[in-house]
Amino acid sequence: MMRSAIAALLLVCACVVPARGKGLNEAISPANLRRTVTVQVVEKTKDAVVNISTTKLVSRRISPFGFDPFWQQFGQGEVERVPASSLGSGFIVHPDGYVITNNHVIDRAREIHVELADGRKLPADLISADAEADLAVLQIHSEKPFPALDLGDSSDLMIGEPVIAVGNPLGYSHSVSTGIVSALRRDLKDPNDKVILADLIQTDAAINPGNSGGPLLNAYGQVIGINTAIRSDAQNIGFSIPINRLRDLIPELMNPAQVRKVDIKLKLAEKRTCSPPANVSCEIRTADAPPRTIAAINGRKPTTIVDAYAMLLKFGVNDPITLTFAAGQKPQTIIAQATSLPDAIVQARKVLGITVEQVTPMLAEKYHLSSEDGLFVSAVAKGSISAKAGVQAGDIIVSLGRYRVSTLDDFSALLHRLPESGKVRIGVLRGDQAGVGTLEF
Repeated sequence: MMRSAIAALLLVCACVVPARGKGLNEAISPANLRRTVTVQVVEKTKDAVVNISTTKLVSRRISPFGFDPFWQQFGQGEVERVPASSLGSGFIVHPDGYVITNNHVIDRAREIHVELADGRKLPADLISADAEADLAVLQIHSEKPFPALDLGDSSDLMIGEPVIAVGNPLGYSHSVSTGIVSALRRDLKDPNDKVILADLIQTDAAINPGNSGGPLLNAYGQVIGINTAIRSDAQNIGFSIPINRLRDLIPELMNPAQVRKVDIKLKLAEKRTCSPPANVSCEIRTADAPPRTIAAINGRKPTTIVDAYAMLLKFGVNDPITLTFAAGQKPQTIIAQATSLPDAIVQARKVLGITVEQVTPMLAEKYHLSSEDGLFVSAVAKGSISAKAGVQAGDIIVSLGRYRVSTLDDFSALLHRLPESGKVRIGVLRGDQAGVGTLEF
């Protein structure tokens, strides 16, 4: 009897043993368990995530013994301006090479370079920046279109949904970390309890210095945030700017009048419609009332607000722009015009006989200037009062009368206070030398 029971048990056990030659994974599932959602998202997006490096000038004290970190703590010695490098992240949003990053990544940079996943390192132009929103738009150039990320919608984010951060933390390029949306509508405040950045996405995906400007992606590989800050006194508390803030600011950040000095009498807006799980459809409209839906710009349909403004930035002065509208509305043609010059530039030519432009760090690098503020003199009219005062092309105006000149606004205010007759001192930098001339009216 016992022998029969044992034989029956062996028979039952034999029935549940996998057939010889079949592995355990095959018995469980034919799927490739290593190809997770994260792997698929990284493969889809890696070519459009970039590393950003900048060169800035910083102040440093020098001791009689050369550069000595120990000397710095005493605040003694002369101050010199020396180059320093910084790192950040970004992502390409359009095949024309438009790159999004944080303003603090490129702030006061003299040089900006963008490194792609394929190893190419390209110089970047600063298109625009918004310090208040901590966003910046760069552009890189190539003969072929660039890969670009799809922009998602941050209006329907769910606490707990998975996210992926890609960037350049501490110089480790194209690093990936995963987490979830930890919270929504967080505010960052300074020590005085003033809100610096509002309505942020909080995530526990690992974000470190160097991740700034990189994308926060959802499970479909869409950008739903721009990584911007961390809590240094905590672990895995990071913050991202919602992508909808960028989408809403594109008409300002990519405004042709500011970027290319081409005035196009047209402002566009984007109407987004979301449907589960991650479908975002866009309708480009005029921003006037009542809004009109744009079917095409010079025969091509804009897909997103970024695409629409990338198209507008290609037009030059006197180019015709034909807008085709939906619902059979009559087409409209707009002629691009040159933007009017700021009053300070007009008055500088009219009163002083000079052509000036605001010095920026990148302009300073281009012309090898010793200062990063003031007004760069690009031309001096013969026989003008500035020429008689000894002002030359290539000078930087740093003072007028007894007042410091740092910006065009400073210059504009002072020009309106110049006397009809008399003498006024003008201070300039020429190379590493400072000089003073006298304007005689």
